[in-house]
Amino acid sequence: MTSETPSPRLAGDLSDQAYTETRAPYFRKPVTRLLPTARMSARELFVVAHGAGGPLRTLSEVYLNWEHMLSRTNQAAWLAIAGAYVPFGLGETLCAMMRMRAFDVLVTTPAQLTHDLTEVRGLRHYHGEESANDNELQRLDINRYWNVYGDEQELNTNDEVVHDFAETLRDDRTYTSSEYFYRFGTWLQTSKHMGADGMLTTAARLGIPIFCPSPGDGDITSDLAHYRKRTGRKIIIDPVREILDMVALNAALEDAGGRAGIVTLGGGAPRNYGQQAMACAYMLDRADLKRYNYGLRISLDPVGTGGLSGSTISEGKTWKKYAADTIIAEHFGEYMGPLFQIGSALLEAFEATPRPAAFTCRYDDSGDLIVNIAGTDVNLPRTYGYE
Repeated sequence: MTSETPSPRLAGDLSDQAYTETRAPYFRKPVTRLLPTARMSARELFVVAHGAGGPLRTLSEVYLNWEHMLSRTNQAAWLAIAGAYVPFGLGETLCAMMRMRAFDVLVTTPAQLTHDLTEVRGLRHYHGEESANDNELQRLDINRYWNVYGDEQELNTNDEVVHDFAETLRDDRTYTSSEYFYRFGTWLQTSKHMGADGMLTTAARLGIPIFCPSPGDGDITSDLAHYRKRTGRKIIIDPVREILDMVALNAALEDAGGRAGIVTLGGGAPRNYGQQAMACAYMLDRADLKRYNYGLRISLDPVGTGGLSGSTISEGKTWKKYAADTIIAEHFGEYMGPLFQIGSALLEAFEATPRPAAFTCRYDDSGDLIVNIAGTDVNLPRTYGYE
């Protein structure tokens, strides 16, 4: 095509001037040609990569919006995370992110808290091989998590730790899984089993609640069944009350003039559980809740299956999980490599001016969740009518 040849377009569709003006906005932001440089920091990598296209841009958008969310006043952040991140070495990353307040609430699985308990005790996970003979590993009591090994004999000794902790609990009332983990983390710091800091201990010390969608699906809680068989004492986990606690936590935040956003890494039960803390607002007659104002997500699950793990943040608006004006950033990919980079970048971003906690949580002797917002304690069950 020569310079004299007109562009192929529908005759009479637009005038030449209108055609030029309509096209112009599409070419205002050229893609950056990325040039690596020595000693570029983790945060600088995300800032520069945001000028690129494709997955580099979408991943950078997740990071930059996470940083933006944390920089706002009266803003809380939830983190819902699934997958084997603790055996893969990311438990300490989450502890560091807790300490710098990269999130105010953690939603995860009891399987990962079981692995965390193992590491709190000073035990380890080990490099393995995907091609290992699994029949041989079974015979030798070695668990495999893709390319990582765990010592099943060591893991089984968690049963005695759960037994010792359960002896400190009452059997004349119920516990939510969040209270159970809070008290476990507090108890571990003074017990003979404490070997290293972990998510359980860090969260309890900082007042970060850990909510769990499937409390029976991991040794840290399922060992209570063995404890019951051995002692006859019934320590009861109440998942229903926890749902009300989660909704009330967001209600208390909004009533104090704040908002909450959520980051989801992976899919599965943690994602839905964290999101329904807004979708279940009707349970407290709080149709006025504004719902999550940030929806940031990294996931490998495709949207086309119709499953919740792959559903878009925008689709979640229809389920009353997100506000109409939610700031959205979504990246299709695995999150474990990026999470380590994101954690490093957030630590850098808030090194000079640490982010204050949006709130802190604790439980009183009756099991009521007490949230402290800007120095004021709010008893959630009493305030929102589900004692």
